[in-house]
Amino acid sequence: RPSMAAVLSGVNAAVVGLLATAFYSPVWTSAVHSEIDFAIATIGFFLLTRWKIPPLAVVMICALAGVAEAVMR
Repeated sequence: RPSMAAVLSGVNAAVVGLLATAFYSPVWTSAVHSEIDFAIATIGFFLLTRWKIPPLAVVMICALAGVAEAVMR
Protein backbone atom coordinates (compact mmCIF):
# COMPACT_ATOMS: atom_id res chain seq x y z
CA ARG A 1 0.00 0.00 0.00
CA PRO A 2 1.43 3.38 -0.99
CA SER A 3 0.04 5.19 2.06
CA MET A 4 1.65 2.72 4.47
CA ALA A 5 4.95 2.98 2.60
CA ALA A 6 4.83 6.77 2.99
CA VAL A 7 4.16 6.44 6.74
CA LEU A 8 7.05 4.02 7.17
CA SER A 9 9.32 6.33 5.20
CA GLY A 10 8.48 9.17 7.59
CA VAL A 11 9.09 6.97 10.62
CA ASN A 12 12.42 5.91 9.14
CA ALA A 13 13.46 9.55 8.71
CA ALA A 14 12.45 10.33 12.30
CA VAL A 15 14.48 7.41 13.65
CA VAL A 16 17.54 8.48 11.66
CA GLY A 17 17.20 11.99 13.09
CA LEU A 18 16.94 10.68 16.66
CA LEU A 19 19.97 8.45 16.18
CA ALA A 20 21.99 11.33 14.74
CA THR A 21 21.07 13.52 17.72
CA ALA A 22 21.91 10.78 20.20
CA PHE A 23 25.26 10.23 18.49
CA TYR A 24 26.21 13.91 18.32
CA SER A 25 25.63 14.96 21.90
CA PRO A 26 27.56 12.43 23.99
CA VAL A 27 29.89 10.88 21.43
CA TRP A 28 30.92 13.57 18.95
CA THR A 29 31.27 16.43 21.44
CA SER A 30 33.40 14.39 23.83
CA ALA A 31 35.61 12.64 21.25
CA VAL A 32 36.31 15.05 18.38
CA HIS A 33 38.50 17.94 19.51
CA SER A 34 40.92 18.48 16.63
CA GLU A 35 41.27 18.11 12.89
CA ILE A 36 43.03 14.76 13.34
CA ASP A 37 40.11 13.43 15.40
CA PHE A 38 37.73 14.59 12.67
CA ALA A 39 39.86 12.84 10.02
CA ILE A 40 39.90 9.59 12.00
CA ALA A 41 36.11 9.71 12.42
CA THR A 42 35.59 10.49 8.74
CA ILE A 43 37.87 7.69 7.61
CA GLY A 44 36.10 5.29 9.98
CA PHE A 45 32.75 6.33 8.53
CA PHE A 46 33.92 5.69 4.98
CA LEU A 47 35.47 2.36 5.96
CA LEU A 48 32.10 1.27 7.31
CA THR A 49 29.88 2.63 4.56
CA ARG A 50 31.85 2.78 1.33
CA TRP A 51 34.27 -0.12 1.66
CA LYS A 52 32.12 -2.38 3.90
CA ILE A 53 34.93 -3.19 6.34
CA PRO A 54 33.64 -5.16 9.36
CA PRO A 55 32.77 -2.89 12.33
CA LEU A 56 35.21 -4.59 14.71
CA ALA A 57 38.06 -3.99 12.27
CA VAL A 58 37.06 -0.32 11.93
CA VAL A 59 37.04 0.07 15.71
CA MET A 60 40.50 -1.46 15.91
CA ILE A 61 41.83 0.77 13.11
CA CYS A 62 40.38 3.92 14.68
CA ALA A 63 41.69 2.95 18.13
CA LEU A 64 45.18 2.42 16.74
CA ALA A 65 44.97 5.75 14.93
CA GLY A 66 43.93 7.43 18.18
CA VAL A 67 46.81 5.86 20.07
CA ALA A 68 49.24 6.90 17.33
CA GLU A 69 47.88 10.45 17.54
CA ALA A 70 48.34 10.52 21.31
CA VAL A 71 51.90 9.21 21.06
CA MET A 72 52.83 11.80 18.42
CA ARG A 73 51.71 14.73 20.61
